[in-house]
Amino acid sequence: MGTISGRVGGAIGGYDIHATVENGVISGRIGGMFFGNDINLTYSMEKGFIKGRLGGTIIGRSVEGSLSPNSLSIRIGGMIDGNNLELTVSDNSVYGRCGGPVFGFDVDINLTDGQAIGRLGGGLVGMDVKGSVADVEPIIAGALFAIVYYVYQVNHRGNGSSGGSNGN
Repeated sequence: MGTISGRVGGAIGGYDIHATVENGVISGRIGGMFFGNDINLTYSMEKGFIKGRLGGTIIGRSVEGSLSPNSLSIRIGGMIDGNNLELTVSDNSVYGRCGGPVFGFDVDINLTDGQAIGRLGGGLVGMDVKGSVADVEPIIAGALFAIVYYVYQVNHRGNGSSGGSNGN
């Protein structure tokens, strides 16, 4: 069984992630007990898909798209209120973009010796990533850390603490 745990953002502003990855199923939690989302995703590298749900059945966001060992292209949320996440793996790094060229954020995460360290957003506006990854494909780990930042931004839209590009 693979595990991912860590933090996106600082001690005060940010979210935790705790997830398990086993037999094509990703489950766990983003955020805390009261504010955050459950993770319920399935995937197959062989069939090239990832899909599922963040949050609950009624209040939550769908996740669906394509997946390979070196790339991921998914939609988080609906056609109107969602964003695309495009990631690529090169050496020990996962990089890409969530959202569009204006409203969105960059992904740059290094995975070495079971540690995930990186940045989501830009140099000035964004959040640091610090976590641990065991027995999980780099593309899956990078996607989950990016999804944490996306969920954080969605949950903080309109309250002045988006931590990034206008909450998106």
